[in-house]
Amino acid sequence: MVEPYTNYESPSPNIHEIAQDFRRLGWFGFWVQSILGIIPIFLLIFVLFLRPASPSNPQNSALGLVLGYGCLFALIFTLYWCFRYSQIGNQLEDPNQRPAKAEVIHALWLGITANLIGMACVILVGFLMVGSLLYRMLTLPPGGSKLLTPLPGTTVLNAGSIITPFNLIAMQAMVNAMAAELAGIAVSLWLLSRVSSHQSK
Repeated sequence: MVEPYTNYESPSPNIHEIAQDFRRLGWFGFWVQSILGIIPIFLLIFVLFLRPASPSNPQNSALGLVLGYGCLFALIFTLYWCFRYSQIGNQLEDPNQRPAKAEVIHALWLGITANLIGMACVILVGFLMVGSLLYRMLTLPPGGSKLLTPLPGTTVLNAGSIITPFNLIAMQAMVNAMAAELAGIAVSLWLLSRVSSHQSK
């Protein structure tokens, strides 16, 4: 039978500390992921739902779309899950609502898994994008290696440019998304170590 956190009438110091960790790190992870994930989330919504389809865009391939949706849903879910950690902290403080130890550990592993899935999707999208840009660069004719070619008298880039501002924004979004997922993994692992150390006592 699973033993809940209900061994004492009032919360023990260890449980109180763990509850505080869940609240503090839950909110910390929520805000860090919000700040880092705002660009990737809006960019993914634009690419997946608003941007016109283009055969030259690697994100519009079947694999790119699947990975793009995976990134979007994983970011949104992990953002919510960090907020969920703060709610678990509140439940741990209340003897009448304390979840079982196994439930808390299961929630932490679910957060770790979701962040790993999100990071894997981001890395695979990055491989697709960088591979596509590299292929386009390697297939340039001799003398066509200039990456950014502004038209005279304008700030508009030549349609034949290899790297466009959108490509740079997308790469920045991928770095932000990986950092957000990494923050979620770090928060979940730290909380898991705290819960595990309590179990060993």
